[in-house]
Amino acid sequence: MGYPLSMKEAVVKKVLMSNKTHYEIAKEAGIARSTLTYWLKQYTKDGEMNLINVEKSPKDWSGEERFNALVATANMSEMNRVAWCRKEGLFTHHLDQWKKDAIFLLTQKESILKSNDSKDLKREISFLKKELSRKDQALAETAALLVLKKKADLIWGDAKGD
Repeated sequence: MGYPLSMKEAVVKKVLMSNKTHYEIAKEAGIARSTLTYWLKQYTKDGEMNLINVEKSPKDWSGEERFNALVATANMSEMNRVAWCRKEGLFTHHLDQWKKDAIFLLTQKESILKSNDSKDLKREISFLKKELSRKDQALAETAALLVLKKKADLIWGDAKGD
């Protein structure tokens, strides 16, 4: 199975920019040194990449494919994860970034839900405060009427006794 063009370009650029040996870079990338040598031969002197793209790039993966990749690699050891990534034309940093993105989006969704819950609670609190105020006023009015009735009874006498 071939490697994606983005991986080939990244490894070739790393060879050209780094002081590391081809063996070290090939080992880091999880490829054979002969593969790296072949890619370097494909690289022309004027800086063009004449490498063959055989896979879709990581940015072309759908959300569902990314999620499935995260699930598939969740319990793998680091070595198995690297091998899986190589087979699929990915780097482990792609999986790490996808995981961060998923966590961020889930956190955002939770905060939106909490925000909606918060709005509902604020509405309910406002309604209950108004209701309490209305009942306090009614109670104060009733108490005032009772006091007035007692005073009226004292002044004019009890209406029941007549």
